[in-house]
Amino acid sequence: MSKLSNKLISAISILSIVSFIILGYCIHQLDTKDIPLLLFWVFLGALFESLPIYYAKGRAVSVTFAIFVASQLSHGTYFTTIVAAISTVLVYIKNDDGTVTHPFNLPIRFTLINFSNFAISMFISGSVVQIFKNAWTPIFNTTAMSAWLTVILVAIFIFLVFLLNSTIMSLYASLISNSSFRKIWVTNTLWALPNFIAIAPLGFFLHRIYEFPNGFIYILMILGPILLSRYSFKLYLDVKEQHYNTIKTLTAAIEAKDEYTEGHSRRVEHYVEQVSEKMKLPPNRIESIKVAALLHDIGKIGVRDSILGKPGRLTDKEYEIVQQHPSIGVRILEEANLSQEIVDAILHHHEHYNGNGYPDKLKGDEVSLHAYIIGVVDAYDAMTSDRPYRKALSKERAISILIEERGKQFHPEVVDTLVFILNSEKEEITREAIVESQSEVAATAEIGEVNDIVETISLKSASLAEDQHEYEIKNK
Repeated sequence: MSKLSNKLISAISILSIVSFIILGYCIHQLDTKDIPLLLFWVFLGALFESLPIYYAKGRAVSVTFAIFVASQLSHGTYFTTIVAAISTVLVYIKNDDGTVTHPFNLPIRFTLINFSNFAISMFISGSVVQIFKNAWTPIFNTTAMSAWLTVILVAIFIFLVFLLNSTIMSLYASLISNSSFRKIWVTNTLWALPNFIAIAPLGFFLHRIYEFPNGFIYILMILGPILLSRYSFKLYLDVKEQHYNTIKTLTAAIEAKDEYTEGHSRRVEHYVEQVSEKMKLPPNRIESIKVAALLHDIGKIGVRDSILGKPGRLTDKEYEIVQQHPSIGVRILEEANLSQEIVDAILHHHEHYNGNGYPDKLKGDEVSLHAYIIGVVDAYDAMTSDRPYRKALSKERAISILIEERGKQFHPEVVDTLVFILNSEKEEITREAIVESQSEVAATAEIGEVNDIVETISLKSASLAEDQHEYEIKNK
């Protein structure tokens, strides 16, 4: 068993033991007359935990946290810890592929991870909030001030639950993937904070309804509208996903007729997304630029194959025809009801930062950042892909050209971002090659062969560092 597996097993074991101790303590504090209410809240928690909506790979939203907020405000820490620990285990999720996820077909380690995460997060957060409440209640002693105290306590609860939840899950993820804890926490958990904040008011609303006589009946009555809203949102995401898949299928069909450009738009989309995220563009803009990246060369369907596949230098007349493909693409997509920023990015992705591009010879801020990002990534993939008129350039040479044209053909900030991403990839490839080769040394090498194998490692790392990613540029 590897050292990594031992660390993971130790973390799961220790945190699970702590969680069972916490759960036992909370159950001991529970009044038996509250058991029916406990079952009610566990039902609500398990129901909404079983109805997540995945809006991106590995990212989902649900209203489960609202149940925990309402439970915390209504019944306190011990009660809520039990609700959270049990309801997050009793999940029954129907996946899009028709399969079902439930506690009996999940590996025990995943069940323990979820259990320990929520038991510890809710108990510590609730206990801290209770301490603040006891200390501040004498200060916030009027009705108006009491309302502000509730808001402050809920805000603290949100922050603590998010901090503990994301920390524990990032710890598990870093041990599973052998990746940096900080990197995982920043990239894989910060996106969830807005969800926590947005869902909390619903929890407060449920708490206020629950305070009415027979309030649990009113909560059951509003489950219908909540579930209907969830269903409508899921339908919207499904339609959006189908639209996106249709675009990917269209571009793949167009590119399939040319072995040199097949997969080009998908690679552009991949790096465009990374650059956009690194530049901290909002999610809606990232989605738009990804669509534009997939469709940026659709206008080439209106350019003769004899020109696109010509092995030699293009004539001036042929190059003028190629320059028409952005405008042709926009005309093709006129009836597609795309946003103006997508259309603009497709039309102007060949504009240069210094104004020497086409079709309108725009420059500087006259061109959208969307178009500049696609232009830089498009150029990189073109340079590192085989073309009828030349072989692919090395990754290093393509990067040097990007840097040379920084502030001339290409937007400076976009170049800096893409180069950083590409260099980070190269370092990761080299690091993985060294780790893999070192494992081979440990498993198979005799002591007398170590020097030869170390040399092999260096050669292998250097070779992998030359790996190329793909893309299109044609010199005048």
